[in-house]
Amino acid sequence: MRWRLLAGGAALLAAAGLLSACAGTPGSPPQQRISMEPTSYNEIAGWAQDRHAEALVAFRRSCPKLTSGPDVRIATDGGEKTITPGEWARICDAAAAVKAGDARGSRMFFEENFRPLIVQVPGKFTGYFEPELRGSKVPSRLFTVPVYRKPPDLSDKPYFTRAEIEAGALKGKGLEIAYVQDPVGLFEVQVQGSGRIQLAEGGTMTLGFDGSNNRPYTAIGAVLVEMGVMKKEDATWPAIRDWLKRNPQQARDVMRKNERYIFFRDTRTSAPIGAEGVALTAQRSMAVDPAITPYGTPVWIDTRRPVYRKPGATDSYRRLMIAQDAGAAIKGPARGDVFYGAGEQAAEWAGRMNSEGRAIILVPNKN
Repeated sequence: MRWRLLAGGAALLAAAGLLSACAGTPGSPPQQRISMEPTSYNEIAGWAQDRHAEALVAFRRSCPKLTSGPDVRIATDGGEKTITPGEWARICDAAAAVKAGDARGSRMFFEENFRPLIVQVPGKFTGYFEPELRGSKVPSRLFTVPVYRKPPDLSDKPYFTRAEIEAGALKGKGLEIAYVQDPVGLFEVQVQGSGRIQLAEGGTMTLGFDGSNNRPYTAIGAVLVEMGVMKKEDATWPAIRDWLKRNPQQARDVMRKNERYIFFRDTRTSAPIGAEGVALTAQRSMAVDPAITPYGTPVWIDTRRPVYRKPGATDSYRRLMIAQDAGAAIKGPARGDVFYGAGEQAAEWAGRMNSEGRAIILVPNKN
Protein backbone atom coordinates (compact mmCIF):
# COMPACT_ATOMS: atom_id res chain seq x y z
CA MET A 1 0.00 0.00 0.00
CA ARG A 2 1.26 3.48 0.53
CA TRP A 3 1.71 5.62 3.69
CA ARG A 4 -0.70 6.08 1.22
CA LEU A 5 0.21 5.95 4.59
CA LEU A 6 2.59 5.80 1.29
CA ALA A 7 1.95 9.58 1.07
CA GLY A 8 2.39 12.20 -1.92
CA GLY A 9 1.27 17.49 -1.36
CA ALA A 10 1.88 20.70 -2.71
CA ALA A 11 3.66 20.39 -6.00
CA LEU A 12 6.95 19.53 -4.39
CA LEU A 13 5.37 17.01 -2.02
CA ALA A 14 3.23 15.13 -4.46
CA ALA A 15 5.74 15.26 -7.25
CA ALA A 16 8.34 14.06 -4.83
CA GLY A 17 6.27 11.00 -4.12
CA LEU A 18 6.19 12.21 -0.54
CA LEU A 19 2.52 12.89 -0.45
CA SER A 20 1.18 9.97 -2.24
CA ALA A 21 2.53 7.11 -0.38
CA CYS A 22 1.25 5.25 2.67
CA ALA A 23 -0.81 2.36 3.71
CA GLY A 24 -4.19 3.70 4.49
CA THR A 25 -7.49 2.55 5.83
CA PRO A 26 -10.98 3.34 4.55
CA GLY A 27 -12.42 6.54 5.90
CA SER A 28 -15.94 7.33 6.91
CA PRO A 29 -18.69 7.51 4.26
CA PRO A 30 -19.23 10.73 2.31
CA GLN A 31 -20.55 13.48 4.53
CA GLN A 32 -21.20 16.14 1.91
CA ARG A 33 -22.87 16.42 -1.44
CA ILE A 34 -20.40 16.13 -4.29
CA SER A 35 -21.31 17.81 -7.55
CA MET A 36 -21.33 15.24 -10.35
CA GLU A 37 -22.73 15.39 -13.87
CA PRO A 38 -23.72 12.41 -16.04
CA THR A 39 -22.06 11.92 -19.38
CA SER A 40 -22.01 9.26 -22.08
CA TYR A 41 -19.12 7.00 -23.01
CA ASN A 42 -19.16 8.46 -26.52
CA GLU A 43 -18.35 11.86 -25.02
CA ILE A 44 -15.32 10.66 -23.04
CA ALA A 45 -12.18 11.61 -24.97
CA GLY A 46 -9.93 8.58 -25.38
CA TRP A 47 -12.44 6.03 -24.09
CA ALA A 48 -12.67 4.06 -27.33
CA GLN A 49 -8.88 3.88 -27.62
CA ASP A 50 -8.18 2.52 -24.13
CA ARG A 51 -7.21 -1.10 -23.46
CA HIS A 52 -10.22 -2.07 -21.39
CA ALA A 53 -9.09 -5.68 -21.02
CA GLU A 54 -6.18 -4.49 -18.86
CA ALA A 55 -8.56 -2.58 -16.58
CA LEU A 56 -10.83 -5.62 -16.38
CA VAL A 57 -7.95 -7.78 -15.10
CA ALA A 58 -7.38 -5.26 -12.31
CA PHE A 59 -11.09 -5.03 -11.54
CA ARG A 60 -11.42 -8.79 -11.20
CA ARG A 61 -8.76 -8.74 -8.50
CA SER A 62 -11.11 -6.62 -6.41
CA CYS A 63 -14.09 -8.94 -6.81
CA PRO A 64 -13.38 -11.30 -3.86
CA LYS A 65 -13.26 -8.27 -1.57
CA LEU A 66 -16.32 -6.61 -3.10
CA THR A 67 -18.53 -9.67 -2.93
CA SER A 68 -17.61 -10.59 0.65
CA GLY A 69 -17.41 -7.15 2.21
CA PRO A 70 -20.04 -4.87 3.75
CA ASP A 71 -22.43 -2.53 1.99
CA VAL A 72 -20.64 0.57 0.73
CA ARG A 73 -21.84 4.02 -0.19
CA ILE A 74 -20.70 5.92 -3.25
CA ALA A 75 -21.32 9.53 -4.22
CA THR A 76 -23.51 10.02 -7.31
CA ASP A 77 -25.29 12.84 -9.10
CA GLY A 78 -28.33 12.07 -6.96
CA GLY A 79 -26.57 12.15 -3.61
CA GLU A 80 -25.35 8.77 -2.42
CA LYS A 81 -26.01 5.20 -3.45
CA THR A 82 -25.61 2.05 -1.40
CA ILE A 83 -23.97 -0.87 -3.17
CA THR A 84 -24.49 -4.30 -1.62
CA PRO A 85 -22.22 -7.34 -1.93
CA GLY A 86 -25.03 -8.94 -3.93
CA GLU A 87 -24.92 -6.15 -6.46
CA TRP A 88 -21.16 -6.47 -6.73
CA ALA A 89 -21.60 -10.22 -7.17
CA ARG A 90 -23.81 -9.70 -10.21
CA ILE A 91 -21.28 -7.31 -11.70
CA CYS A 92 -18.35 -9.61 -10.91
CA ASP A 93 -20.17 -12.56 -12.49
CA ALA A 94 -20.50 -10.48 -15.65
CA ALA A 95 -16.79 -9.65 -15.47
CA ALA A 96 -15.87 -13.32 -15.11
CA ALA A 97 -17.87 -14.14 -18.23
CA VAL A 98 -15.61 -11.98 -20.43
CA LYS A 99 -12.84 -13.97 -22.06
CA ALA A 100 -9.30 -12.97 -21.21
CA GLY A 101 -7.95 -10.42 -23.66
CA ASP A 102 -11.36 -9.74 -25.22
CA ALA A 103 -11.02 -6.01 -25.93
CA ARG A 104 -14.56 -5.47 -27.18
CA GLY A 105 -16.11 -7.65 -24.49
CA SER A 106 -14.18 -5.82 -21.78
CA ARG A 107 -15.29 -2.43 -23.03
CA MET A 108 -18.91 -3.59 -23.23
CA PHE A 109 -18.70 -4.93 -19.68
CA PHE A 110 -17.88 -1.52 -18.27
CA GLU A 111 -20.39 0.28 -20.47
CA GLU A 112 -23.22 -2.11 -19.58
CA ASN A 113 -22.59 -2.27 -15.84
CA PHE A 114 -21.50 1.26 -14.94
CA ARG A 115 -22.78 4.79 -15.46
CA PRO A 116 -20.11 7.53 -15.98
CA LEU A 117 -20.33 10.65 -13.81
CA ILE A 118 -17.99 13.63 -14.19
CA VAL A 119 -16.73 14.98 -10.87
CA GLN A 120 -17.31 18.73 -10.95
CA VAL A 121 -14.14 19.77 -9.16
CA PRO A 122 -10.62 20.05 -10.61
CA GLY A 123 -8.67 16.82 -10.45
CA LYS A 124 -5.14 16.36 -9.12
CA PHE A 125 -3.06 13.30 -9.97
CA THR A 126 0.30 12.14 -8.65
CA GLY A 127 2.10 8.81 -8.91
CA TYR A 128 3.89 6.22 -6.83
CA PHE A 129 5.95 3.13 -7.53
CA GLU A 130 7.58 0.08 -5.96
CA PRO A 131 11.25 0.75 -5.17
CA GLU A 132 13.82 -2.04 -5.40
CA LEU A 133 16.75 -2.54 -3.01
CA ARG A 134 19.65 -4.94 -2.62
CA GLY A 135 19.84 -6.71 0.70
CA SER A 136 20.13 -9.87 2.73
CA LYS A 137 18.31 -11.74 5.49
CA VAL A 138 21.46 -11.50 7.62
CA PRO A 139 23.65 -8.49 8.42
CA SER A 140 27.09 -8.05 6.91
CA ARG A 141 29.66 -5.33 6.26
CA LEU A 142 27.70 -4.51 3.08
CA PHE A 143 24.15 -4.80 4.40
CA THR A 144 23.95 -2.88 7.67
CA VAL A 145 20.59 -1.07 7.61
CA PRO A 146 17.85 -3.12 9.32
CA VAL A 147 14.30 -3.47 8.00
CA TYR A 148 11.94 -3.96 10.95
CA ARG A 149 8.66 -5.78 11.36
CA LYS A 150 5.93 -4.30 13.56
CA PRO A 151 6.94 -4.39 17.25
CA PRO A 152 4.57 -6.39 19.48
CA ASP A 153 4.21 -3.46 21.88
CA LEU A 154 3.14 -1.03 19.15
CA SER A 155 -0.20 0.64 19.92
CA ASP A 156 -2.08 3.65 18.63
CA LYS A 157 0.08 5.91 20.77
CA PRO A 158 3.23 7.66 19.51
CA TYR A 159 6.14 5.22 19.47
CA PHE A 160 9.90 5.77 19.11
CA THR A 161 10.80 8.45 16.56
CA ARG A 162 12.70 7.73 13.36
CA ALA A 163 15.87 9.11 14.95
CA GLU A 164 15.47 6.89 18.02
CA ILE A 165 14.84 3.78 15.95
CA GLU A 166 17.80 4.47 13.68
CA ALA A 167 19.94 5.02 16.77
CA GLY A 168 19.13 1.48 17.96
CA ALA A 169 15.94 1.66 20.04
CA LEU A 170 14.77 -1.66 18.56
CA LYS A 171 18.12 -3.38 18.30
CA GLY A 172 18.28 -6.82 19.86
CA LYS A 173 14.52 -7.37 19.91
CA GLY A 174 14.51 -9.84 17.02
CA LEU A 175 12.39 -7.61 14.78
CA GLU A 176 14.76 -7.49 11.80
CA ILE A 177 13.35 -9.20 8.69
CA ALA A 178 16.17 -8.09 6.38
CA TYR A 179 19.17 -5.78 6.05
CA VAL A 180 19.82 -3.39 3.18
CA GLN A 181 22.75 -1.32 2.01
CA ASP A 182 21.13 2.00 1.22
CA PRO A 183 19.43 4.10 3.96
CA VAL A 184 18.06 6.51 1.35
CA GLY A 185 16.58 3.57 -0.53
CA LEU A 186 14.90 2.28 2.63
CA PHE A 187 13.51 5.76 3.32
CA GLU A 188 12.11 5.75 -0.21
CA VAL A 189 10.45 2.38 0.39
CA GLN A 190 8.91 3.77 3.57
CA VAL A 191 7.55 6.77 1.71
CA GLN A 192 6.13 4.59 -1.04
CA GLY A 193 4.75 2.07 1.44
CA SER A 194 6.03 -1.05 -0.28
CA GLY A 195 9.08 -2.33 -2.11
CA ARG A 196 11.23 -5.28 -3.08
CA ILE A 197 14.57 -6.52 -1.84
CA GLN A 198 16.77 -8.48 -4.20
CA LEU A 199 18.36 -10.87 -1.73
CA ALA A 200 22.05 -11.74 -1.81
CA GLU A 201 21.02 -15.31 -0.97
CA GLY A 202 18.91 -15.39 -4.11
CA GLY A 203 15.26 -14.59 -4.67
CA THR A 204 13.17 -11.56 -3.78
CA MET A 205 11.47 -10.34 -0.62
CA THR A 206 8.36 -8.22 -1.20
CA LEU A 207 7.82 -5.69 1.57
CA GLY A 208 4.30 -4.71 2.58
CA PHE A 209 3.13 -2.12 5.09
CA ASP A 210 2.92 -3.50 8.63
CA GLY A 211 2.24 -0.39 10.69
CA SER A 212 3.82 2.92 11.63
CA ASN A 213 5.21 4.52 14.76
CA ASN A 214 2.25 6.92 14.84
CA ARG A 215 4.49 9.94 14.56
CA PRO A 216 3.74 12.93 12.30
CA TYR A 217 4.71 12.77 8.65
CA THR A 218 6.92 15.57 7.28
CA ALA A 219 7.63 15.88 3.57
CA ILE A 220 11.37 16.35 3.30
CA GLY A 221 10.94 18.17 -0.01
CA ALA A 222 9.55 21.06 2.01
CA VAL A 223 12.48 20.77 4.42
CA LEU A 224 15.01 21.08 1.61
CA VAL A 225 13.18 24.08 0.18
CA GLU A 226 13.22 25.77 3.59
CA MET A 227 16.95 25.05 3.83
CA GLY A 228 17.46 26.80 0.49
CA VAL A 229 18.93 23.65 -1.02
CA MET A 230 16.50 23.70 -3.93
CA LYS A 231 13.58 25.68 -5.29
CA LYS A 232 10.04 24.48 -4.79
CA GLU A 233 9.51 23.85 -8.49
CA ASP A 234 12.66 21.73 -8.62
CA ALA A 235 11.83 19.55 -5.61
CA THR A 236 10.83 16.39 -7.45
CA TRP A 237 11.62 13.06 -5.88
CA PRO A 238 14.41 12.26 -8.37
CA ALA A 239 16.07 15.57 -7.45
CA ILE A 240 15.55 14.97 -3.72
CA ARG A 241 16.96 11.45 -3.92
CA ASP A 242 20.00 12.69 -5.84
CA TRP A 243 20.71 15.35 -3.19
CA LEU A 244 20.36 12.83 -0.36
CA LYS A 245 22.81 10.43 -1.98
CA ARG A 246 25.35 13.20 -2.67
CA ASN A 247 25.13 14.51 0.90
CA PRO A 248 24.98 11.42 3.15
CA GLN A 249 25.79 13.20 6.42
CA GLN A 250 23.19 15.92 5.96
CA ALA A 251 20.79 13.39 4.46
CA ARG A 252 20.50 11.50 7.74
CA ASP A 253 19.46 14.64 9.63
CA VAL A 254 17.06 15.72 6.87
CA MET A 255 15.35 12.33 6.72
CA ARG A 256 14.98 12.35 10.49
CA LYS A 257 12.90 15.52 10.18
CA ASN A 258 10.23 13.06 9.07
CA GLU A 259 9.57 11.34 12.40
CA ARG A 260 7.23 8.76 10.91
CA TYR A 261 8.77 5.33 10.56
CA ILE A 262 7.18 2.43 8.68
CA PHE A 263 7.38 -1.23 9.64
CA PHE A 264 7.16 -3.98 7.04
CA ARG A 265 6.25 -7.61 6.59
CA ASP A 266 7.27 -10.07 3.94
CA THR A 267 4.06 -10.40 1.92
CA ARG A 268 5.40 -13.46 0.09
CA THR A 269 3.71 -12.22 -3.06
CA SER A 270 5.05 -11.20 -6.43
CA ALA A 271 3.19 -7.87 -6.45
CA PRO A 272 2.61 -5.12 -3.87
CA ILE A 273 -0.67 -5.19 -2.00
CA GLY A 274 -2.87 -2.09 -1.83
CA ALA A 275 -5.05 -0.87 1.02
CA GLU A 276 -7.97 -2.85 -0.41
CA GLY A 277 -5.96 -6.00 0.22
CA VAL A 278 -5.42 -6.99 -3.41
CA ALA A 279 -2.38 -7.06 -5.66
CA LEU A 280 -1.80 -3.80 -7.48
CA THR A 281 -1.65 -3.56 -11.28
CA ALA A 282 0.82 -1.15 -12.86
CA GLN A 283 -0.94 1.83 -14.49
CA ARG A 284 -4.37 0.38 -13.69
CA SER A 285 -4.47 0.57 -9.87
CA MET A 286 -4.94 3.96 -8.23
CA ALA A 287 -5.01 5.28 -4.68
CA VAL A 288 -8.15 7.29 -3.93
CA ASP A 289 -10.01 8.74 -0.97
CA PRO A 290 -12.04 5.69 0.14
CA ALA A 291 -14.26 7.90 2.28
CA ILE A 292 -15.72 9.11 -1.03
CA THR A 293 -14.83 6.52 -3.66
CA PRO A 294 -15.14 2.88 -2.51
CA TYR A 295 -12.42 0.38 -3.32
CA GLY A 296 -13.07 -1.47 -6.54
CA THR A 297 -14.69 1.51 -8.24
CA PRO A 298 -13.55 2.11 -11.85
CA VAL A 299 -12.35 5.70 -12.35
CA TRP A 300 -11.55 7.28 -15.71
CA ILE A 301 -8.79 9.87 -15.49
CA ASP A 302 -7.96 12.53 -18.05
CA THR A 303 -4.63 14.12 -17.18
CA ARG A 304 -1.01 14.37 -18.28
CA ARG A 305 2.02 12.21 -17.51
CA PRO A 306 5.73 13.13 -17.57
CA VAL A 307 7.62 11.94 -20.62
CA TYR A 308 10.28 9.44 -19.60
CA ARG A 309 13.80 10.94 -19.66
CA LYS A 310 12.51 14.33 -20.91
CA PRO A 311 12.26 16.60 -17.85
CA GLY A 312 9.46 19.11 -18.15
CA ALA A 313 7.73 17.31 -21.04
CA THR A 314 4.30 15.71 -20.65
CA ASP A 315 1.83 13.81 -22.77
CA SER A 316 -1.87 13.04 -22.50
CA TYR A 317 -2.72 10.32 -20.04
CA ARG A 318 -6.27 9.04 -20.40
CA ARG A 319 -7.18 5.62 -19.07
CA LEU A 320 -9.45 3.57 -16.88
CA MET A 321 -8.12 2.96 -13.38
CA ILE A 322 -9.45 0.85 -10.50
CA ALA A 323 -9.58 2.26 -6.95
CA GLN A 324 -7.48 -0.22 -4.97
CA ASP A 325 -5.32 1.80 -2.61
CA ALA A 326 -5.41 4.83 -0.32
CA GLY A 327 -2.99 7.46 0.97
CA ALA A 328 -2.66 9.96 3.76
CA ALA A 329 -2.46 12.83 1.25
CA ILE A 330 -5.07 11.47 -1.15
CA LYS A 331 -8.17 13.38 -0.14
CA GLY A 332 -11.15 14.55 -2.16
CA PRO A 333 -13.43 13.22 -4.92
CA ALA A 334 -11.05 13.92 -7.82
CA ARG A 335 -7.71 13.11 -6.22
CA GLY A 336 -5.77 10.12 -7.50
CA ASP A 337 -2.35 8.56 -7.07
CA VAL A 338 -1.40 6.30 -9.97
CA PHE A 339 0.59 3.14 -9.24
CA TYR A 340 3.29 2.88 -11.91
CA GLY A 341 4.86 -0.44 -10.96
CA ALA A 342 8.58 -1.05 -10.45
CA GLY A 343 11.77 -0.08 -12.25
CA GLU A 344 13.58 3.03 -13.42
CA GLN A 345 10.84 4.22 -15.76
CA ALA A 346 8.15 3.80 -13.10
CA ALA A 347 10.26 5.73 -10.60
CA GLU A 348 10.77 8.54 -13.12
CA TRP A 349 7.07 8.85 -13.94
CA ALA A 350 5.96 8.64 -10.32
CA GLY A 351 8.63 11.00 -9.04
CA ARG A 352 7.71 13.81 -11.42
CA MET A 353 3.97 13.38 -11.88
CA ASN A 354 1.92 16.22 -10.42
CA SER A 355 -0.81 16.95 -12.94
CA GLU A 356 -4.22 18.54 -13.04
CA GLY A 357 -7.08 16.91 -14.90
CA ARG A 358 -10.51 15.49 -14.35
CA ALA A 359 -11.99 12.31 -12.94
CA ILE A 360 -15.02 10.42 -14.16
CA ILE A 361 -16.43 7.94 -11.65
CA LEU A 362 -18.09 4.79 -13.01
CA VAL A 363 -21.02 4.02 -10.70
CA PRO A 364 -22.78 0.62 -10.78
CA ASN A 365 -26.07 1.03 -12.62
CA LYS A 366 -27.85 -2.11 -11.41
CA ASN A 367 -30.18 -2.17 -8.43
